[in-house]
Amino acid sequence: MELSPEEYGAYWRASIRVAAGVLVIFFGTRLTAPLRTHPEVGASALGVVLFVLLVLVGTFLATLGLARVVRTAVDAES
Repeated sequence: MELSPEEYGAYWRASIRVAAGVLVIFFGTRLTAPLRTHPEVGASALGVVLFVLLVLVGTFLATLGLARVVRTAVDAES
């Protein structure tokens, strides 16, 4: 697969988006764990809401990056 400099840059930017999405999900899990396991209902609910929001954001970032990686690979092959 031969990539032009523009395609190569687009590929790495997309890979960074995938990595950022995974990191958001990972750190979202770690940062909301104390809230989700808290004995109070309000704190637990807040932890679950924050966790869901961070997972959605991370998944969105990773999906955008993955779509760009695939598009770059398909463009390079044709």
